[in-house]
Amino acid sequence: MANFYGSARTNYFKVKDQLAFYKAIENISDIEVVRQNPIRGEVPEGHDFGGYAILVSDGDNGGFPSSGWDEANEVEVEFDLVYIVAEHLADGEVAIFMESGAEKMRYVDGYATAINNKLERRDISLNDIYDVAKELTTSNITRAEY
Repeated sequence: MANFYGSARTNYFKVKDQLAFYKAIENISDIEVVRQNPIRGEVPEGHDFGGYAILVSDGDNGGFPSSGWDEANEVEVEFDLVYIVAEHLADGEVAIFMESGAEKMRYVDGYATAINNKLERRDISLNDIYDVAKELTTSNITRAEY
């Protein structure tokens, strides 16, 4: 069996309270929070200071973590990083979570999620292309795998 290799990151987004944001994610392993450097001109148009992004720094499959170890209670806990971030987004901001990967050339998979601080969420998968492709033909569409 081949190994799955993936990558994941977010866009840059502004938060309401920097300290509260860091406190909420400080114990989540396998991620790195980076901040844009306004001195180097890394601030996107419309932002008055550098935003934050989350990069997956490690992990078994390169995807966003969804569980971790609670040392105080010695139990594994599950969480949704998307909702944790959403609770800290500044008004008008949207966090975009993108993840993709492949198992050699057997298949390529990926998805993206957009969410705001009102918890309004939109999700899309690379596999959604098959439904879109049906609009272009009546022929059978083969899957891009194996």
